[in-house]
Amino acid sequence: MNQNTVSGDIVDLKLSQMGATQITKLRSHMYIVDFTLENGMKVSYVFNITKHDKYFLQRMRPYAMVQGKYADTKEITKFIKEDLRRFRTAEHSSNFEEFVDVSRMGVELSHKLEELFLHYNVDKATLDEMQGTLTRMMLHLEQLQHQLSPVEPEPCKKQTTES
Repeated sequence: MNQNTVSGDIVDLKLSQMGATQITKLRSHMYIVDFTLENGMKVSYVFNITKHDKYFLQRMRPYAMVQGKYADTKEITKFIKEDLRRFRTAEHSSNFEEFVDVSRMGVELSHKLEELFLHYNVDKATLDEMQGTLTRMMLHLEQLQHQLSPVEPEPCKKQTTES
């Protein structure tokens, strides 16, 4: 008997007992794909392919970001190719490490907010203050997008293997 199936059934049973309103089992294949940039940093993706050939993609490294659902192999490879191209261009920036750190802090911020709201009684005044701070930050980011020049990624280098 497959241990994964047994473990899945145990989790399924426990979630049902907890009151889950729906549990959908999908047979799928999960792939974890790593790429290494010139500076040694890894860019990693995980995607699932369901039996109906639907794809769910997220970037895991250098910082986690859900990318969403894709209809076919062309869409998923096109996204990864473009994402990698942008990372390969960005890695040559003098601010690349700082950018990655700021991006990781954004992911951490999301986790900290959730932890705060799920574990503590946060008063309305504090929520209003946080809302104002985050709104100002979002406006600042939008202003920067209009002020700064876009970076044009370099064309992808063709990878060759020698026999």
